[in-house]
Amino acid sequence: MKKLIILTICFLGLSPLLKAQMLNLNYQISVPMNQVKDFTDKASFRGFDIEYHHFLGEQFSVGATIGWDVYYKDKNNITSNFRFKGNDNMYTITGNQYRYINFVPMLAVGRYYFTDKSAGVRPYIGVGVGTSWTEKRLEVGQFSSTISRWQFAMAPEVGMYIPVADQFAFNLGARYYYATKAAHGRVPEIQQFSFNFGIILMSIN
Repeated sequence: MKKLIILTICFLGLSPLLKAQMLNLNYQISVPMNQVKDFTDKASFRGFDIEYHHFLGEQFSVGATIGWDVYYKDKNNITSNFRFKGNDNMYTITGNQYRYINFVPMLAVGRYYFTDKSAGVRPYIGVGVGTSWTEKRLEVGQFSSTISRWQFAMAPEVGMYIPVADQFAFNLGARYYYATKAAHGRVPEIQQFSFNFGIILMSIN
């Protein structure tokens, strides 16, 4: 929460310098699917998203976004088989498991807005393409296994922003993230739905 407050203050300080641009700070809730759900089946309430957009006219923008989602699940007194690096033997370990996935997408984004800047609500559609960094970690007692990789990622999106002043608006949006599996499947294919709620700081044209 402190980090979000600091970032908001920084954005407020930058807002007078913007021209035909938009900065967006979102709180993000994400719901896992498929391989992510198999490993950590709980929704992530620890996420955020920061976006920059430059308008090309009134109804198109291009920009970039970076986000971060943390998935976590604990499983008590479970038995699983493990292999350790440098050893081909299989070991059976019983204990409490703590499972984590950190997902950090970094995308170039293009958007189309259905209304112009004079409208009270500005619905939009868009798509992001780029890369993501994913870390998968499993802890069992004193043992832990961590692997991380870069992946190709993309994310179609829909949403709206609601202007409340010349340089301030609220954002509501949803994205479907997809990132390819890596490390021969040890880093899972990422599929998730993310819901964003945030504030927008805009220039005056």
